[in-house]
Amino acid sequence: MSLKNKGILSLIAFLLLIVTSSAIYAWYKERNKPPVSTTEYIKVPEIKEVVKIQRVEVPGPERVVTVEKLKVVEKLKLPEWFAKDKDEQAIATGVAQPYEGETNVVATLNTKTGVGGLIMKQEPLSLVGFINEKELYGKVGYTSNREIETVVGGRWLFARVGKIKFGAYAESGIRFETDENENNVNGQAVAGLMITY
Repeated sequence: MSLKNKGILSLIAFLLLIVTSSAIYAWYKERNKPPVSTTEYIKVPEIKEVVKIQRVEVPGPERVVTVEKLKVVEKLKLPEWFAKDKDEQAIATGVAQPYEGETNVVATLNTKTGVGGLIMKQEPLSLVGFINEKELYGKVGYTSNREIETVVGGRWLFARVGKIKFGAYAESGIRFETDENENNVNGQAVAGLMITY
């Protein structure tokens, strides 16, 4: 076996190792991910580093300023358990922008005024990581050669280095010639690796 063939086989084995590792990591992460809901509010887990910190009592205001509970429950469609519990109050609200990584959120309370607030920080992504982004798509178009082209495909991004993502894709397409004299149909399929930025 030539040195060139050994190099190609080594590269293919390395890529297969990355793909397999990414698939196992994605499966494990999805399986053990805390529940997230787009239809209802849920309690979120505490920040890992804060769980071990002791809770202490501090002198505070006689009253705490809250968001009017009946209206906030109605406007934001908060869960029934929150609406019925007289001891639970909304002291602040906020919107966290979408982000690939984690966003740490901390509720604050001014002990002089009794007004609550939220502060947040998006944690930077690690330099290298496994990701699990999947996409299926279909395309229909008209080419400059007067052909109708249809394509269906999918892609899976499985690794990330900085902002560069690595993955695989597969597509299948058909072209129909629209010339009245001919009725040609051409098909093709393609698969490969991809790098996106």
